[in-house]
Amino acid sequence: MSWIDKGVLILAVVLLVVGTLGKGLDTRDQGGMTADVPRVGPFTNQTEVPVWESGDFWAYRVGISYQDTGTRADLELEGLHVEVTAVNGAAYTLAFNGDVAGSVLIAGIVEGTLQDTVMEGTMVVRAEDLAVEEVTHMHIEGSIKRQLVTNGFRADLSLRQNVTPAVAPYDFPIAVGETWSVPRMTLWLYLHAQVDLAVPYTVTYDFPVYLEEHVLTCPGLEALATSVGTYGDAYRITGAGSRYDLWYSPTARNSIAVDYEGVRMWYNESLYWDLHTLEAVLLDTSYPPVNQPPAPPTRPIPANNSVNVSLRPQLQWTGSDPDGDPLTYDLFLGPDFSPPLAAENLTSPLYEPALLDADTTYYWRVVARDDHGHAASGPLWSFRTAAGDNRPPETPVRPSGPASGTVNTAYTYTSSCVDPDGDAVLYRFDWGDGSTGDWLGPLASGATVNASHSWSAVGAYVIRVQARDEHGLVSDWSEPLPVSMPKSLVGVTARCGVPLL
Repeated sequence: MSWIDKGVLILAVVLLVVGTLGKGLDTRDQGGMTADVPRVGPFTNQTEVPVWESGDFWAYRVGISYQDTGTRADLELEGLHVEVTAVNGAAYTLAFNGDVAGSVLIAGIVEGTLQDTVMEGTMVVRAEDLAVEEVTHMHIEGSIKRQLVTNGFRADLSLRQNVTPAVAPYDFPIAVGETWSVPRMTLWLYLHAQVDLAVPYTVTYDFPVYLEEHVLTCPGLEALATSVGTYGDAYRITGAGSRYDLWYSPTARNSIAVDYEGVRMWYNESLYWDLHTLEAVLLDTSYPPVNQPPAPPTRPIPANNSVNVSLRPQLQWTGSDPDGDPLTYDLFLGPDFSPPLAAENLTSPLYEPALLDADTTYYWRVVARDDHGHAASGPLWSFRTAAGDNRPPETPVRPSGPASGTVNTAYTYTSSCVDPDGDAVLYRFDWGDGSTGDWLGPLASGATVNASHSWSAVGAYVIRVQARDEHGLVSDWSEPLPVSMPKSLVGVTARCGVPLL
């Protein structure tokens, strides 16, 4: 086999692997792992083999790289489209196509970027386990733009499993905690290719290749974001040795992402091809994820059934969405068991009502809404206001502590204030660098609070403190304490030339 023969063959095989993306061709060498690994449990979640229909489709964005002596390929497919074109009960016929871009080097001779290169083909997938029985046809055609000349090329390939029944890398039902073995897979490869050099160069091969036995496992379910949306039911399938991660979603009825490194296909005991990396993620499909409603709001402040609450409370809660969708909130508040709407379309989980009546029980609840029209209501909460008008804490004294220092070194600052009602007090510090600390406390009225902070950049800053009583009323910010961080030990060098840090 000449170097140019090998280069053309490698490029064709690389694209063939891309064409079968997500349909179960696992081409990694696992160093002699045996095929008698049993199914290992316990299985906490599992999914059955999907049922496809004519017209079902999946589109992927794919990146792939290969490098060997004299041969290199760095390719991208922005839209590898795979579609079910026929269903005969026992098998599916799938058509795939996509535009290929990137750069190639063949046999150290033909080097350039792909132009107007397209790939299309058909394959047969067994319905009972999604095993690829045969790539009946695959055609690649385009041109390689070199420094001074452009060379056209074209290739036709076919591939079939040379064992009966065909080996299926998936082991349906896929179950969390399951480990299974994929036996050695023998495939018969046919290739006819031509590169339009000064004298057209033609390559024809018809021979078997094989994929080593390997062990796979499903460690768990994950939520995976794609261009279509977030799939919360992605079964991660992984293997030992080289990096191998594949995410299968029952909702998508197919793989939604792939991350391979070290894919290996053997020709004989000494000749093989290593595909360095293959990364793919779903772009579009006829089976988009089902958007989930928000979680019901939780963790109310003031806590449910609180008493002696300020007449000017700051109502807070926690909201979340399983799909990461942005949320808005409607808040209902009033002295009746069925409170009226008090505010709507709040963009943060915070609401400050007008002055409330003293010694009164108030009921409130929050409805979270995502941008897909789904909503979830939290439970009905209540609190009782104080008998008299609660007053906020006094303004804290100006912070006390070092007025200068060195970056990336923590310094401690103190402050205090008195609450006119004797309530316990919490404090937070504004450090002047865009960060505000968490509320510290509660501490007794008049007690001193301590907080530490370090600055990451040389500069001048101001520190302020704010107080909040146990009923939610907050004070004004304290007078600022100017501080400067003029020193940095990074790069300081002793006279002898040895760095101090």
